[in-house]
Amino acid sequence: MLQLSLFDPNPAPNRPDSQGNADVIYSDASAILARPTGRLADLDFVINPYQGCTFACTYCYAAFFVAEEEQRERWGQWVRVKTNAIAKLRNSRQDLRGKTVLMSSATDPYQPIEAKLELTRSLLPILSQRGARLAVLSRSPLVTRDIDLFKEFDHINITLSITTDSDDIRKRFEPQCASIDRRFEAITQLSEAGFKTRVNVAPLLPLENANVFARRIIETGASRVHIGTFHEATGPFASGTRQPALAIAKELGWTEQRRELVKAELRTYLNAGQRQLAA
Repeated sequence: MLQLSLFDPNPAPNRPDSQGNADVIYSDASAILARPTGRLADLDFVINPYQGCTFACTYCYAAFFVAEEEQRERWGQWVRVKTNAIAKLRNSRQDLRGKTVLMSSATDPYQPIEAKLELTRSLLPILSQRGARLAVLSRSPLVTRDIDLFKEFDHINITLSITTDSDDIRKRFEPQCASIDRRFEAITQLSEAGFKTRVNVAPLLPLENANVFARRIIETGASRVHIGTFHEATGPFASGTRQPALAIAKELGWTEQRRELVKAELRTYLNAGQRQLAA
C-alpha cells in the first residue's frame, strides 16, 4: 500500500524528482474523477492518477490535452503526480456503485514511476470498496503486479496495448515501452488469472507478419481486439497523431492506404483464427 508520506506537501527523500531522463513534478489536482466526452462518452468516469507519461510514445494523442505549449513540446520528458489523488477519491461524493470507471484516458496508470510510488495501486481498493466497474488501459507489464487487487472487483476488464509485432518498429515509435514479448506475456497472465482481457492495436504500426501476430493475440485468451490507425487532429487542441510519429511513418512508407490494407488483413486473420478455435 502507498505510503502517504510520499505525497506530503513537504519534500521527502523517498519522493524521486526524476524518472530516467524525465522530470517528476508533484502537485495537487482540482479533481480526480472526470466525466468523459467524445469517444469515451459511454463510460461514467475516467480517472488519471498522473498527467503526462514517460513512455514517450511518438504518436500519443494525450499531448494535445496539455494547455502549456512547452509541456506539449516536451511530451515524454515529464510526468506530474497528482499528490492529492487518494484523498480526492476517498472524499468524493460520487456514487460509483455499478458505474464504469476507466483508468486511464490520458496517461498510463502503470508507467515507470508507478513502480516506485504505487499511486495507482493505492486507488484500486477505494474503487473496489465503492462498487465501481473498473476498466484498465495500459501498455505496461507492470499491470500484472496488481492482480491481487483486481480480484476484489466484481466487474473488471483489462486492456493492454500491443501495436506491432516488431521490436525494431516498437523502438522507433515507442522508445521507452516494454518489449512486445513482455506485453504478450502480461496479457496472457491476466487472462489465465481469470480476468476479461482485451488487446488494443491502436495505432496499428507496421507488422512483420499479420498472420502470426493475429495468432499470438488469439493465444493470449483476450476476448476482444480493437484495431485503430493514425488520425489527424481537427483543431489546435483536438487529439490526433503527433508529428514525430507521422514523420517516422512517412520515412517507413506507412501511408494511410498501407495502414488500411494491413488493418483489413489483420482483421481477416483474427476472424479466421477465432473461427478455428470455435470449431
